[in-house]
Amino acid sequence: MSAGRETSGFVVGEAPLTCERLVAAARNATSFSLAPAVQERIREARQAVDRILSGDAPVYGINTGVGSQKEHKVSADEAAAYNRRLIRGHGTRVPGPTAEPDVVRATIIVLLHELASGSSGASLELIELMAEMASAHEMPNIDTSGSIGASDLVPLSQIADWALSHPKAVEQGLPFPKDALAMINCNALSLASGALCITELSELMRGFDLAAAMTMEGFRCNLDAISEPVNSVHRRQGQARSAARMREALADSVLWQPGAARFLQDPLSFRDAGQVNGAGLECATWLEQVWNDELAGTVINPLVNIGPNPAYSHGNMDTTRMTLALDGMRQALAKMADLAGERVHKQQWPAFSGLPIGLAEADSAVGGVQFLNLGHITASLITSVKIWAQPHLLHPSGQVADGVEDTASNAVHAVHELARQIDACWKIIGLEIAVACWAVHRRRIPVADLGAGLRTLYDNCIATLPIGHEGEEVFRLAETIAAVRDFVSETATPGSQVTQ
Repeated sequence: MSAGRETSGFVVGEAPLTCERLVAAARNATSFSLAPAVQERIREARQAVDRILSGDAPVYGINTGVGSQKEHKVSADEAAAYNRRLIRGHGTRVPGPTAEPDVVRATIIVLLHELASGSSGASLELIELMAEMASAHEMPNIDTSGSIGASDLVPLSQIADWALSHPKAVEQGLPFPKDALAMINCNALSLASGALCITELSELMRGFDLAAAMTMEGFRCNLDAISEPVNSVHRRQGQARSAARMREALADSVLWQPGAARFLQDPLSFRDAGQVNGAGLECATWLEQVWNDELAGTVINPLVNIGPNPAYSHGNMDTTRMTLALDGMRQALAKMADLAGERVHKQQWPAFSGLPIGLAEADSAVGGVQFLNLGHITASLITSVKIWAQPHLLHPSGQVADGVEDTASNAVHAVHELARQIDACWKIIGLEIAVACWAVHRRRIPVADLGAGLRTLYDNCIATLPIGHEGEEVFRLAETIAAVRDFVSETATPGSQVTQ
């Protein structure tokens, strides 16, 4: 979390948690509190837990062990020590990547909402402590491994151990019975890290559309494929939005004039940009809806105070729906990246472009985009994006907890791969736009002849390219990518919804 974040308070229970609200809170909120109605629900649920503790009937995770040890009773005088040892026992540290501070804070906020749902059975003291810990200046180092998508047990236990080591928690004697399991038996890390990715997808989708539009200028495409008549004869909402964004970027381009296109019909990677990007846009829309549904609910097991029974054991922590949406999104990004790569190569291929090989100066052994290895770099990134697109839902996880946990959906793994894809896709978008701008420059097309929505982007990007002095010093693509991302961010529609 940046030191200069805006001061704001976040009230838990004031409104349903969504990707947009979660990310804003993780980055900007400096205090967290509970709505009065939430506090009342917490007290009522805790009374249900107290009734269970005063009886003899075994209830999972409240007066018994967990997982494969669920048949073992935990007595009242053992409960405090058991709950603390459960946290530390499940929090085994694994060498490897740790979560970024924004991810950890977002995870705590999701966990706070789960605990405060009124059916978690967690104590008010614990939930008030977690509200305080959500605004802590320093976040703990949390391992990103250890989850198979049936509750993020290991990373959440590490967060719980950090919170319960706070002097206030020690003074109050936390955790109380049910507190420990409530803190770790949900998918808070998967949801938090996924929400941060999802809120970036809106700009990434726009970036792919802008890259395709700039390529259409550099290639001198036939714009019939994105025209309004062509996109009015189907019900593909994503394609319609994608094509409309390309038309907006290409407004007032000379390519709309009769005879401006070089070919009667362009390769499919050009003609299908709206269809493929639009399909990705629809996947992103569904993914965000799935995430908002999950963020607004609770999956802690067991649930209490929700019906005639004292507690309900269940499988709501299953992440099949989440992983299914993630798998579709990652495959869509791989397809979008694949087409971007085809367009990158076609632009520097004389048989297609009509320009010198590699967009170099004519009859020169030096210069051009291939001289800078931009084609190889693009191909390498696309390979990575495709590898990370492999479906995760059906990957076996083995018989966990002595066969009690015999299925899992690998949501946290799918989120990790999506984050890697997003980073690589920004680089691919930057490369496609760089090559397209290079082609525009080679064709000596006046900036005023480009689409009105691309002129500033062209000026910003062309200034970063070493045209005419390739190889005199190492080209730093980061400057081009930064120019692209800044432009996309500045011109994006406010709000996180990818439908906008």
